[in-house]
Amino acid sequence: MQERIEIVVDGSGDGHSVALFPGEEVFFSYERGASNNEAEFNAVILALEHLPEHSHARIRTDSQVVVWHLSEYQKSRHPTFFRKKVAIKDLIVTKNIRLDIQWIPRKQNDADRFLKHYIASLCGAGGAEPLYRRVRRLENENTQLKARLKRAMKMLERRNACGSDAGIPLEILR
Repeated sequence: MQERIEIVVDGSGDGHSVALFPGEEVFFSYERGASNNEAEFNAVILALEHLPEHSHARIRTDSQVVVWHLSEYQKSRHPTFFRKKVAIKDLIVTKNIRLDIQWIPRKQNDADRFLKHYIASLCGAGGAEPLYRRVRRLENENTQLKARLKRAMKMLERRNACGSDAGIPLEILR
């Protein structure tokens, strides 16, 4: 009989997901704009993506929503949850995985600690700036830089069109 792989997963409200495998092997993913529940589903998908084919695994999560939606007795009415449930079932079938899913209290979720440290490391300065603010600030800076680059390129195009680099027509030289 094949040994069961114990995995703990977690997701955050800013779109980050984590899958914690035995031996503290950790995998992270990010989906921009994902809600907490969507990130929890993504954590399950992340775990399944890193499982070898023909595995037997138990995924433990503190998300009652994920456990409820993945149970065979409940139908997913939320379109995003339904799509993620289909992706999970496809991975299970494609990789021939035997899967058990179990709800655990948040206090028992060791993956939560890894996710908090990971997000804090992304924020810099010990996580003093919340990640969502940092992402918005960086996106704003990127937009401003693109606008400045566009203005500079137009200025160069105008300079080349009427500057001394344009050359002298051959008829004038004859």
